[in-house]
Amino acid sequence: MSAPRFSRRHFLPLSGLLAPATRVLAAVAARPPEPSGGDDTKRLQASIDGLKPGGVLDGGGRQFTVTRLLLRSQTTFRNFKLRAQGTHTPLDAVITIDYSAAPAHDIVIQNVFIDGNRSAQTNLISEEDGGRDGIRIVGRAERLLIANCTAVNCATDGLKIFSHKSLSGNDANLNFRDIYVTGSRFLGNRRHGASGDSLRNVHFIDCEFSGNGVDLPGERTEGSRGAIDGGMIYGAGIDIEGYGPGSGVDGLYFTRCKAAQNARFGFQFWEPTPPSRPGFLPRKRIVFENCIVDGGVSPRHAHQALELSQPNENRGASPTYEDVQIIGLNCAGTVILNGVSHAVFAGGRYDSPFPAFWGAGEHCSDIKFLGVAAAGKVFSFRT
Repeated sequence: MSAPRFSRRHFLPLSGLLAPATRVLAAVAARPPEPSGGDDTKRLQASIDGLKPGGVLDGGGRQFTVTRLLLRSQTTFRNFKLRAQGTHTPLDAVITIDYSAAPAHDIVIQNVFIDGNRSAQTNLISEEDGGRDGIRIVGRAERLLIANCTAVNCATDGLKIFSHKSLSGNDANLNFRDIYVTGSRFLGNRRHGASGDSLRNVHFIDCEFSGNGVDLPGERTEGSRGAIDGGMIYGAGIDIEGYGPGSGVDGLYFTRCKAAQNARFGFQFWEPTPPSRPGFLPRKRIVFENCIVDGGVSPRHAHQALELSQPNENRGASPTYEDVQIIGLNCAGTVILNGVSHAVFAGGRYDSPFPAFWGAGEHCSDIKFLGVAAAGKVFSFRT
């Protein structure tokens, strides 16, 4: 069976999102005031608040200094260079979409380049590891497009998609739907390149998540140090974690993405919720297609490039993940699958630092390998 039969291009309804986005982009664009040379947050927020539904705010490629900008539904924010003001205030994410009651919807962020100025941020041992993200989407949201954007040097994550206090308690009802991130880069952030939970039909296409979670060379400020857990740097390119029923996954796709030279993982999925919990459904329809990934730079970890896992005590008869497709992966590191059912590796190259195996798994079922190149090493299953 050839790899194209597994390609998500056969079921990706990208045109359904781009059609309304194109109509929004056709609107007459408003222009914000000129940069002041100081903190431009209030002036830019006033311009955002003045947009009508379908409105466009175009920065003309100019650079502004801000603390936190709150975007509105049915608007486009494009052509900005944003530098974060150094703050002590948790949750001062440069761009924030925060809707917990009714979902945010129909928002386009295009050609926006964010420098999170992480070395100037303080009070990071606080809510959400400081919450000094480049783009923070919290609560509930649907029909978002993030295109040709960059979030680098942020003191928490480049992009965070986080339910916070909005979990439904049932994985049939997820908070973030129909989100497309295309042609974007999330690099050199203090914690993760991007993180998320409660995702349905979320796509990352031609994106990079590299160099996250590591210390900035030659600097000694709080923000310059990589995020620490158990005394070790741990940041990932992508981190998908659960916080209980309602924070599941049903359709998450990575196409031609790269996650390299992060502190630890390239792609990490971690689910602490027991599958026996009421309202829990397996995290499913997870696809990696033609991606490049490695096991990070930390010498104190096992070089996991791609991991789908959970605590040991939650591994048993019921799967945590199912319907996983790993197509054409270029992997320098180790693959870990625990509690996975119905997965396929189609094509790809695997170069693990371990002498006998390139991957390992526990409590897995129906795992297929089609045309994998691994220099004679094997995928090792344990029960």
